[in-house]
Amino acid sequence: MTLFTLAKEDFMQGEFRGDFTRDTYDKSKHFLRVLMQQGRVQLDADFNEQTSILLDRLQTLAKDIFGLQGGPEQNCGFEFIATEEQINNINNLKHEERQNLKKRLKCQTYLISKGNYYVDGILCENEEFIDPYQAHQLQLKDGTYLAYLDVWERHITPIEDRDDFKINIREVALGGADTATRSKLVWQVKLKQLTEYKDIETVAKQVTKNHNYFCSLLGRELMKPGKGEIIARITKPSSTGMNDPCVIPFNSKFRGTENHLYRAEIFRASTANKNQLSFVWSRENSSIVFPIVMSIDSNSSAIVLKLEHLGKDKNSSLSAGDWVEIIDDDYVLENSDRQLLRVQQVDRIENQVFISSDAKTKTLLKEKHPLLRRWDSGEVKVSLSDMNDKWFHLEDGIEIQFQADTQNSFYQVGDYWLIPVRTATGNVEWPQRKNQEGKLEPQPQLPHGISHYYAPLAIVLGNSNKVIVHDCRRKIGSSESTTLPASEKDDLTPPIDTQQNPIPSIVTKATPTQTIKEFNCIINASWHHDQVLEATLGKEEENSSNIPEDQLFNLKSQELKDLFTKLGLVIQFQKPVRIDSLHKSSVSVLAHTDNVFRGEVFYILPMKVEPVQVTKVETKPIRWAIGTDVLDSNVNLITEVEPFTNQNNAYTEAVRLITPDDWSQKAVFNQSNIYQFTVLLHGDWILNEKPLFEGENLNFSGDLNKGIIADGLRQQFQSKEILLSQNLILVTEKENLKWRLVDGGKVYILKTDNNKLTVSKIQALDANNIWPGVPERFSGNGSEGGDWVSIIHIKT
Repeated sequence: MTLFTLAKEDFMQGEFRGDFTRDTYDKSKHFLRVLMQQGRVQLDADFNEQTSILLDRLQTLAKDIFGLQGGPEQNCGFEFIATEEQINNINNLKHEERQNLKKRLKCQTYLISKGNYYVDGILCENEEFIDPYQAHQLQLKDGTYLAYLDVWERHITPIEDRDDFKINIREVALGGADTATRSKLVWQVKLKQLTEYKDIETVAKQVTKNHNYFCSLLGRELMKPGKGEIIARITKPSSTGMNDPCVIPFNSKFRGTENHLYRAEIFRASTANKNQLSFVWSRENSSIVFPIVMSIDSNSSAIVLKLEHLGKDKNSSLSAGDWVEIIDDDYVLENSDRQLLRVQQVDRIENQVFISSDAKTKTLLKEKHPLLRRWDSGEVKVSLSDMNDKWFHLEDGIEIQFQADTQNSFYQVGDYWLIPVRTATGNVEWPQRKNQEGKLEPQPQLPHGISHYYAPLAIVLGNSNKVIVHDCRRKIGSSESTTLPASEKDDLTPPIDTQQNPIPSIVTKATPTQTIKEFNCIINASWHHDQVLEATLGKEEENSSNIPEDQLFNLKSQELKDLFTKLGLVIQFQKPVRIDSLHKSSVSVLAHTDNVFRGEVFYILPMKVEPVQVTKVETKPIRWAIGTDVLDSNVNLITEVEPFTNQNNAYTEAVRLITPDDWSQKAVFNQSNIYQFTVLLHGDWILNEKPLFEGENLNFSGDLNKGIIADGLRQQFQSKEILLSQNLILVTEKENLKWRLVDGGKVYILKTDNNKLTVSKIQALDANNIWPGVPERFSGNGSEGGDWVSIIHIKT
């Protein structure tokens, strides 16, 4: 199955329903501009082509910069916000606005941030934060969802532009005369439920990096326009009235008396049977519309609509038997099921029309800009499985043919084709090609529109009560993006201390010290029991040096014994960490003793690291001994956890530290000279990112030792959509084996083993996040994988 992708070269085309002569823009001709000449006829097509040329240039430039999708780092919009931490990380928010957003978040499952985002070079601007309950299609049920942007161009006439609070595009001084119309960019945030994907973090990464994978998740049933093609032609009549001066000459195939821009549009496409569809056509590009003033109570036989006018002449008016469609903003934006209705009667005195009553009636609101659109045909049924070179006759010799290749092509509701016909040539303007006999024949054409462009925003897991979000947006940074405004500098973590490494950092050019902004941190750490550390200690053993190490402790507190053997310490991370990075080397719990013969001695308690799920957090009073003082404080404690059961997920958000089972019988808990515990998590071991890429025979060791990022290595990063700046910092941690690269708030570890280079992105534990209410000291600065340390004093 060939899926439609967005990396296509044609220019964006929207509804394009106006009274136009034709659309002459052709990207393949590479025209730079339109040059008007003096004394010449001015045509709408020339002016519109100039606009298309400039717009295409701008969108191509944006796409070259941002790719198929991306947003500026400092104003990247459409973030799915599910936590207060995300609100704290939003730039350029006042304190009052930040607090207001937090209040709104408590009432909603999530918010969608304001800001800019580019989709295929098209700028999407969101000027306010969005609540999901503003649109029913954004409300979550239990499950996993792909959140994405759908971007397209809507045609706006003076009817759709009516607004009592703003200046409208119609010039009232002209007495209602029609002038130019507008096109409007429409972006819509949509959700598609995913049913077969469990490892949503892996799915999110693939969606972010691989656009074709994103399209495959979206599915061709949601992607517009379709890939179906049609052919248009004029057939020559078999006979003509040779002596009638009012009849078009016999050598003309087109039998109409006026030039027209015909429009053939897919009206219905069966989801159950892809071979079944229908279309309608209009000789005026579906531009004949009538504003609806009000809907009058319908009777059993008809719906009565009062119109603002009935057109300027008989060619743009309504008559009994005409086919019409009732349109409003919701009908267009919500992609409602289409209805084609028959006009039964027209009252030209009251400007009323009577329409067949089989329509699905709905309330028509003035603010939704209701209108009646005229079509010049009824609904024409098409069966692609029974084509056999079948041609569908429109009128005056115009015919179209659908291509029956349903394996590689498909049609979508709203797909349309423009067919200009001219009396001067007696033919349609349609691309042609030579066949094997050298004769020109019409060439199959893809839909003229409506072009839709799509971009992933997030993978969302949750329901109406709780939401987990994996961001799929791409942020495009700059050399300035690593520096925050001066007003926010007080909140930054300390700068990198390059003196800790004996080999000085080497930069590609002189730059100020960079501050690491991306890190993982601990948001909660709780002993299950809230008073066990006020343990009653026995008397010191005078000859404790002769006691085996596993019998040194003489803590008489059964609670403290339970703490290490049954309850454990639960630690919760801001971002999930890899389970396989949690092992005995990633955590240490030290018991400090005061030995009269050997001075201060500490012993390492063996600890198991178990992934768990936090199920309950409560506010409890805690009493900690700090030196000679006692601290009483109310803190949030994790009071209930459950074993981690999702075997398909390689990441966990919380862990429990507990001694092995056999240690509950050890004499280690029966000694008296423990005065302090130190809990230490080693940031370099605990990772929350998988390796970015591996490369065989990539020998960059010599350049890396010199502080040089070779072009080949930069290209490897670029293949993963990572653009390294010129302001990076490169530190050699172990010559020829390991390097640390810091760039714009991001940290990467580069390692070599047997000529195999592995590059990983890490987000270090932030040592500055303390355990509330507990004495602490810091090791490292949180930017290079510094250890998270908390010291627990026992009251003696």
